Amino acid sequence: MQDNQSSPEDFLRIHEGLMNNSVLATLRRMIYVSALAIVSMLFLGEILDVSDIYHKPVSIILAVIGINLLSEGNFIINRILDFKMPWFSMLTKRIYTQLALSFGWLLFITLLFSALAPRTLSKEAIMTFIFGTIFILVFNSVLFMRSFAYNWRLSIIENEKLKQAKLHADYMALQNQLNPHFLFNSFSVLISEIQYNPTGAVEFAQKMSDVYRYVLQQRKTTTVPLKNELEFLEDFRYLHKIRMGDALNLSVDIDTGHLNKQLPPMTLQVLIENAIKHNRATEKQPLNISITSKSDGTLSVKNNLNPKATTYSTGTGLENIVQRYQLLTNEVVSISNDDETFEVILPLLEIENL
Repeated sequence: MQDNQSSPEDFLRIHEGLMNNSVLATLRRMIYVSALAIVSMLFLGEILDVSDIYHKPVSIILAVIGINLLSEGNFIINRILDFKMPWFSMLTKRIYTQLALSFGWLLFITLLFSALAPRTLSKEAIMTFIFGTIFILVFNSVLFMRSFAYNWRLSIIENEKLKQAKLHADYMALQNQLNPHFLFNSFSVLISEIQYNPTGAVEFAQKMSDVYRYVLQQRKTTTVPLKNELEFLEDFRYLHKIRMGDALNLSVDIDTGHLNKQLPPMTLQVLIENAIKHNRATEKQPLNISITSKSDGTLSVKNNLNPKATTYSTGTGLENIVQRYQLLTNEVVSISNDDETFEVILPLLEIENL
């Protein structure tokens, strides 16, 4: 079914057709104004029985000239104020200034018409001009209200674009916080491998290269499918298993129906690093991390707690995840700690909801 609502482009076309300052638009506007002025004056002249409005065409000519001057003057005032006093940055001042300038211009044109009009014109003829002027002021008011509506709509569109741009910039800034931290940890592990296992260091370096390539590829990505994160996680787990051995157990149980759902990139990496950083892990007391999808469309990342005595933490990792989700969805990240296990529940996002 075709949408009958006018688009911003249609609105802009109609607005520009009457309000721009091109010669063609000005002539078109003056024709409309002149026709409206003549019809309104003749109509009111008939009602008021003003006979000299027909016998002295100079009165109509002067009135049409005066009304066009009044109309175009108001258009010029409106155009200048659009640049000097935009509607939405100084609304009150704009209204008062436009009313004052329009009234001053009306007074000037009225005095000019009175001075140039034939002295023999009746009071009724003068009243006819005044009523014609009122019609034109109503016409101008309608156009200025369109101008206000146009600027209001344009302001909303621009504000929405700025809002989206800011959200995107904020999201990218948060995401970029992850990279230096990950790179530092990766090199620390590589140094350890070179020192204690030179033979395996080459394979470790290759895996590290694969992992960091993924990190670089996702720097400008808002979300990724869960299956991509899990594939990345296999290489990432290898890096830590080389160093930790049986002290680290990572189990993954994901419903296949959830594999194409989305989450912010490297979310799982941050949570696993966070668990490793804050907990002691030995072969006798391993660190057990489970990643499980739930029937309600969420992902649970849980680990047992065996806190290290001293761990320097800025809290950036978890806070980063929470903030990135806040920029993407109204669904919240749930964090729980019962002194035995630490669990983070992540909403899995649908593409159409992003």
